[in-house]
Amino acid sequence: MVSNKAVRYNFISLHKKFRKSPQYKMRNLIRCCKNVIKHDRIRIHEGKYVVNSFFPPINSNAFYQIAMRVPGEGAAFFENHTLGKRLAPISTYIAVTHKCMYRCWHCSASRFMENKNKDMTTEEFLTVVKKIRDLGVGIIGFTGGEPLLRKDLEQAISLASAPSNNSKIKGSYAIHSMTLVFTTGFGLDLERAQSLKEAGLFGIAISLDSVSSDNHDKMRGVDGAFEKAIEAIKNSKRAGLYTMCQTMCTRELLQSGEIYEIAKYAKSLGIDEMRIMEPIPCGSMEDRPQEILTKEEQKKLISLHVEMNENKMYPKVSVFPYIESEDQYGCGAGSQHSFIDADGNLGPCDFLPISYGNLLTEEAEVIWKRMHEKMGKPRCKCYAKYKEEQVNLPKYYQLMRGRIDV
Repeated sequence: MVSNKAVRYNFISLHKKFRKSPQYKMRNLIRCCKNVIKHDRIRIHEGKYVVNSFFPPINSNAFYQIAMRVPGEGAAFFENHTLGKRLAPISTYIAVTHKCMYRCWHCSASRFMENKNKDMTTEEFLTVVKKIRDLGVGIIGFTGGEPLLRKDLEQAISLASAPSNNSKIKGSYAIHSMTLVFTTGFGLDLERAQSLKEAGLFGIAISLDSVSSDNHDKMRGVDGAFEKAIEAIKNSKRAGLYTMCQTMCTRELLQSGEIYEIAKYAKSLGIDEMRIMEPIPCGSMEDRPQEILTKEEQKKLISLHVEMNENKMYPKVSVFPYIESEDQYGCGAGSQHSFIDADGNLGPCDFLPISYGNLLTEEAEVIWKRMHEKMGKPRCKCYAKYKEEQVNLPKYYQLMRGRIDV
């Protein structure tokens, strides 16, 4: 990986910017990098190095972009980087439709499903995508509702992923933004998967809640949902997409050990990455606090990231609570991440029903600055679960600043 020209370019470029600050030490940058990858299994997909799907491939222009979208020049650039200040989020997910034929028990977007507003027109949809792309977002994810219901999804993907004209990184690595689709798998036949791939889609995450078809169907509220999900995974692999499954890890899955069986089954399907989420008190879960994991259960969930990535009987795993833990980057709501609902409202996170402005009437820079200043720095705990003031910065930022006691 170190011998890859684009990898070297990205890190040398960042080093040159950082070294203008007397506080910067290259050994601290190395410590940060080692901390990020210490419990991950790097995947190579079509020549691109993927630490996990929460960050663009590290030899891509999209990665260069997120590294540079920090305010300030000279020493101020490094200072702002260590404080989590950004000119653009690392990732933005867009709910592209109010529509979905499923009724998932944990749906975070249930408030949108009740909204009878019409979906954005193609022109409005592309306007929103272009504004986010031009802001400098490294990852643009398409969710919903069910995003595959939009026939103009390929247009949006092409716009988001098209190479930057001024990119120093060439070829397939020159993608402006890494694009992802989050789906139930409904409607993902081979032809659609190939169409998405040709449009420039990097990866797709397909929901997989159980190894039991009956249980999966029940959790999704539709008969045949399991069969459609498995076929979608196979079609995604055939089309050459970076293929993920996404599992909401409940207390029952943890206690019964079925989460391990799901991981083994996903491995047998050849997936590139398994994303494991936890129940969050939002959407359909707002009135079900008993489903939220305890702190001890969350620690056990986080430990799965380490355990499974160190054992090749399981696929590469990315546990969301691990990624946003104090030991890594923390919760990035409004600082590293943002969310656009199906009406064009920009907010800090998929799990927070907060809007700081509408992209159909305002510029992305204006709304992002307003939100970023209000939300503040990255937090050590999920803001949707812990809204109290959090003083410390996550480990990544402290390591970069030179603290050796973290």
